[in-house]
Amino acid sequence: MRARRQNAPPPSAPVTFSSASATPPATPHIVAPSPAALLRSGRRNSIRLRFESGGLNRFPVDFKAISCQYGAADRPPLVHDFDTLPAGVDVVLYPACPVENHLARLSFGNHVFGYTRRFTNFVVDIKDSYETYWNRFSSKSRWVYKTKAKKLSKACAGEITYRQCRSAEEMKEFYDLARKVELGSFQEKVLRNGIPDDPLFFKEMMELASNGNVRGYLLIVKEKPVAYLYCLATPQTLFHETSGYDPAFATYSPGVLLQQYALQEIFAERRFRLFDFSSGGGQHKEFFSTRRLDRADVYIFRKTLRNVAIVSFVAGLGFALTKFTDMLGRIGLDARLRRLVRSVRQ
Repeated sequence: MRARRQNAPPPSAPVTFSSASATPPATPHIVAPSPAALLRSGRRNSIRLRFESGGLNRFPVDFKAISCQYGAADRPPLVHDFDTLPAGVDVVLYPACPVENHLARLSFGNHVFGYTRRFTNFVVDIKDSYETYWNRFSSKSRWVYKTKAKKLSKACAGEITYRQCRSAEEMKEFYDLARKVELGSFQEKVLRNGIPDDPLFFKEMMELASNGNVRGYLLIVKEKPVAYLYCLATPQTLFHETSGYDPAFATYSPGVLLQQYALQEIFAERRFRLFDFSSGGGQHKEFFSTRRLDRADVYIFRKTLRNVAIVSFVAGLGFALTKFTDMLGRIGLDARLRRLVRSVRQ
């Protein structure tokens, strides 16, 4: 892994481009693979069905699965696209499908049934230059982030390194350093933000790196990694997969500063049209975004009594909790409840 600009300007200093680079290159027409093709190229693993509320993962249940490439489907698959599932597989997951119309939470076919988890996520349109993008924010907001970077630099005597990792060699070092970030119990056990200590995860990460389909970003203070961001790539979109930071540095917002640095590098690379923050809320996601998109994780299950019972229970409980959370939000109690849970967990 190379250290990118050890003495580079802090993230608050925008990258500038010449007028020639301000116009993105023409985008080739890309035909999205069919649900069947995505299934054939998916990876076999064990996935955890869950519903989410307030950023917390609840009622996890594991299934033998095939997971398709994140965000690769151009539409949500339908149960009628499938006669049955491959042997030894309980479910096929199509994550982050774009959604334009109403989707039933549960749908049933002859031998399979579908479960849909919809969500709205924030995205950044990668166009023009980073300087143009950054100047869309108010002068007060830019000053706040510049002040955060200055405070962190002062606290550590300027010994700050921001790194972008792309190649297999760089991603190997990213994996080692990201796993050294001390996340605290809330991020690791509740949010499950940690980089997995899993040979299969490492193997898949290296395969993605060899094809240029993964990015890693690190913030290192005095040779100590304090924040990381791990992203997966499709031809036109870079997806936020997971991120974390050391809560001992929380007062300096290291995760936010790293996100700002990452966006500078993504704009400079000129490969992607979109940075997708994936599911889950967060003030910094909304702040950095340029718009929102409706997406859905679509699960195609084998139609068995066990699977129907578990999924129906999760779907019903998730629906009820979503309504309850919405009610708390309307009266202003949802943020307080999350802070209370976080303080107890830590």
